[in-house]
Amino acid sequence: MSYEIIDTISRADIAFRVRGKDPDELFTTGASALVSIMLQNPEAILPSTNVSFHCESPDLDLLYFDFLSEFIFYKDSKKLILLPKTVRIKQSNDGYYLTCRAKGDTIDRNRHYFNVDIKAVTMHNLKVEQTNDEWAATVVLDV
Repeated sequence: MSYEIIDTISRADIAFRVRGKDPDELFTTGASALVSIMLQNPEAILPSTNVSFHCESPDLDLLYFDFLSEFIFYKDSKKLILLPKTVRIKQSNDGYYLTCRAKGDTIDRNRHYFNVDIKAVTMHNLKVEQTNDEWAATVVLDV
């Protein structure tokens, strides 16, 4: 999993870009990048808790926003650090529907070393796009 930090978009927040061969891979990579930015040691996350959720949106940009926001919601409200295991996105006439299975464990400050606490995903410069034979997403995180 790789991501690129973009220093030119925001000075106070953290912006990053990820790529994938299709939207499923792109979203999975984005959530993994979010956790890697947040934690010094994402490998310390144990797969002891299973979580499933879904998101719906009329477009991919908003779906990406909602999807990443779910990981922050679970961190803040349930004290869970999650990594995506499967992401499936389906398109219909009404927009997009995403299902995600994630695994992780309860935050333990003795095992999980935080670089930064991400407060929210922002709409600033948010973009999901297909370029040639790959997909790319850019997002700014409020820290």
